[in-house]
Amino acid sequence: GGSVNLFTRPRRFGKTLALSMIKTFFEMEFDGGGNVIDNRHYFDGMKIMDAGEGYLRHMGCYPVISMSLKSAKQPDYYKAYTLLVRQITREYDRHKYVLSGNALSDAEKRHYQAILDWERNESLYLDALKFLSECLKKYHKTNVVILLDEYDVPLENAFFNGFYKQMIDFIRSLFESALKTNDCLQ
Repeated sequence: GGSVNLFTRPRRFGKTLALSMIKTFFEMEFDGGGNVIDNRHYFDGMKIMDAGEGYLRHMGCYPVISMSLKSAKQPDYYKAYTLLVRQITREYDRHKYVLSGNALSDAEKRHYQAILDWERNESLYLDALKFLSECLKKYHKTNVVILLDEYDVPLENAFFNGFYKQMIDFIRSLFESALKTNDCLQ
């Protein structure tokens, strides 16, 4: 019932598959030509299709930010941080259609482009998920779903490899801005 939900399960329990299914269900997805992709066929014959309009009215209605943080399992902070930034940049690239049109200001477009261009300014990435959700909300005029898989990997890895303080500072800022103080969440 909260705007942020945490699902924990043992290893090999299907969390990644479940997140993929949730993404496919909620996402307002577009093809290369800007046309909406109808993903309803993935759910044909599934119980969700009999769950009623209360659930089905959410199908394909939201922009979705979806990331796995598994790649941050690296031997030092710089490598882990670089791969996290790469994941963030991939989500920005996936949604770069927001740069077209007039939904974003010129300053917002420059900020967005700076993240796409991998500018070496760590402060750009501290709230990058929140900023992406704000851009998506402006473009779509609806709130955003954020899905994070393997969210614990960067911190566990940093703890065992001696750079926990650096990583906790980055992850805390990234997650707090995206999940705690974000009015753009669905």
